[in-house]
Amino acid sequence: MFTTRGEKGGNVTRVPPGVALQPMRGGFVLLVAGLALAAGAVIAGIGLVFVSLAEGFGPASWWWLALGVPATALTIFLLAGVYVTGTELIMRENPRNLIIAAALLGGTVPGLGALSIWWFWRGSDIVLHPELIDYPGWNRELIQQGLICGAGSAAAAIGCLVLALIAVRGARRARRDVARILRLRATGGPRPGIIIALPDPATWNHGGDVPIRYQDDSGGERTIRVRLNTYAHEIPVPGTPVIVFTDGDDLLVELDSDHPVEYHPDNRPYESDTSGGGS
Repeated sequence: MFTTRGEKGGNVTRVPPGVALQPMRGGFVLLVAGLALAAGAVIAGIGLVFVSLAEGFGPASWWWLALGVPATALTIFLLAGVYVTGTELIMRENPRNLIIAAALLGGTVPGLGALSIWWFWRGSDIVLHPELIDYPGWNRELIQQGLICGAGSAAAAIGCLVLALIAVRGARRARRDVARILRLRATGGPRPGIIIALPDPATWNHGGDVPIRYQDDSGGERTIRVRLNTYAHEIPVPGTPVIVFTDGDDLLVELDSDHPVEYHPDNRPYESDTSGGGS
């Protein structure tokens, strides 16, 4: 995977051949919202089991699992849906992962909110504790628990909003980059080129810069440097054919799919980084 603007890791836009940029419809927003609500139901259901046990409800406390267990299954299902759909719509890891994180963090808002309401309910009705009616402050600890859960819910709401704004901004940038790549593939005249050198091991960091030589419009040769994002054991050897798409102002470099890729056999100089760079 080559990038011309220095992107690496989760900021690399990966556009499979033959795909089209699908519109970002409301269905994806509903899917993310559903994930948040399902995660909130998990927190509420499981949390109410423990707080009910702590308050002496006994075996009846386990009935809250009727909420927590189905919500857990639904959360896993919706999480997979957001992951797959987000990958297809955004084609960049970081904003997709931020959307998932924002949804899960958003789920803690109703989850902790439900626990806060439960604690306030327990601490606001003396009928629930008739033996304590003569003791001022009998509900102080219960109210404190409610305040803690409420504060956690408010903090989660703020964090969710910040993450959501960052994720939306990142998703928009990624989709603009997808549109750029598709435009160059469609209108940028393909020009044959080759990789002429290996990346420098001294500057290797989830990938490295490599020089590309290709023919320009005048028939002459031009050399550019682009970033190669790959694993240390999947570095193409010099001479590997590539295709350069350019419209004069922008360019895109991709491996030539008509030729098999030969990888450099000695990856020891690069083995300090084997995490890959988004390819």
